[in-house]
Amino acid sequence: MGLLDMLGLGGPEGKVRRLQKKATTKFGPAENRQGAIEELGALKTDAAIDALLTRYTFRVDPGITDDDEKARVLALITQAGEVALGPVKRFISSREEISWPLRALEGLLPEAEVVKFLVEVAKKVGGEYSRVPEKKVLLLHALSAHRSAEIAPAVLPFLDDMDDEVQIAAAEVIARQQDPLADSGWDVKGYTPKVEAALPAGYKLDSRGKIIRK
Repeated sequence: MGLLDMLGLGGPEGKVRRLQKKATTKFGPAENRQGAIEELGALKTDAAIDALLTRYTFRVDPGITDDDEKARVLALITQAGEVALGPVKRFISSREEISWPLRALEGLLPEAEVVKFLVEVAKKVGGEYSRVPEKKVLLLHALSAHRSAEIAPAVLPFLDDMDDEVQIAAAEVIARQQDPLADSGWDVKGYTPKVEAALPAGYKLDSRGKIIRK
């Protein structure tokens, strides 16, 4: 057994750990970090994608370098294809810094599957307290780009969130659903004022709290 093996740094897993350490070093030459990112991307393994995703957990100066590196990580994750799906989904489900991983998800799955997964995450986090509401806002913004009868019911609990920005983002999602709103038949009892204010032109609530076309 070599020294690296004794230290837990040998073999494929050890290589990924060494590269991850380099890829997440904020200070020192940017070339070292960028080189490690490229090596991780070339591996195209579950562990390597997990390591690449940790680059989204911090920022470096200058901002243009930070953006360039995160965009490169996005490209490498997308190129990895199906092997990247598990790590990307786990990251979105468990971490706060989901802006770039959400873009990766869009590049890895067809729209219907993207919506299905985002709805699952929304159902999980909708009723949870979050000291930093940014994840909820980012998730809602991602949902607002899609239309599905499954979205509005999943977003409804966000209207009760303690954070105003989350409430506003949820209302925007509801407003953008349009036709699925009236077709779904779900009611908004208890949320009437917020939903009514968010409805797009051409829609209203009936006496039972159902969304209908005017």
